[in-house]
Amino acid sequence: MKGFSHTVAALLVGSLAHAGVQAATASTNFNVTATVVTSCAVTASDLAFGAYDPASALDATASSTISVTCSLAAPYTVSLDDGGYASGTTRRMGSGLSRLSYELYRDVAMTGIFGSVASLLGVTGLGTGVAVPTPVYGKIPKNQSVVPGSYADQITVTVDY
Repeated sequence: MKGFSHTVAALLVGSLAHAGVQAATASTNFNVTATVVTSCAVTASDLAFGAYDPASALDATASSTISVTCSLAAPYTVSLDDGGYASGTTRRMGSGLSRLSYELYRDVAMTGIFGSVASLLGVTGLGTGVAVPTPVYGKIPKNQSVVPGSYADQITVTVDY
């Protein structure tokens, strides 16, 4: 038995001596990727003119806000369609068969029509990752001879990005 324990001890010492030689490490790398897509969302509040008096010496005006939330640094353009009752380039609200003309503008001075040709009549911006307000200014020209009633139209907001 004595020889056996020496043999085991010798084997153990021998294997321990070779353990440093037998131990090895292997490694590799892998890539982590993602593609961030450009996205935009849009909301709009209603534009309510309230009561319109055709005999008033002043145009009726009101404003609304479109909020655009786009990815950081994403360029975008907001445009508006002509609504459901437009005649040529004139926007109109409807009440039965009657029509009331109005217009929407990009600026408070009401000189730049807010239209459907995005490159010419839209409003451009750059995404910030948070909602960016875009004001819309509306005007009903004075002295329109129309039938009394409730007039309405629906405008579609488009954001190209």
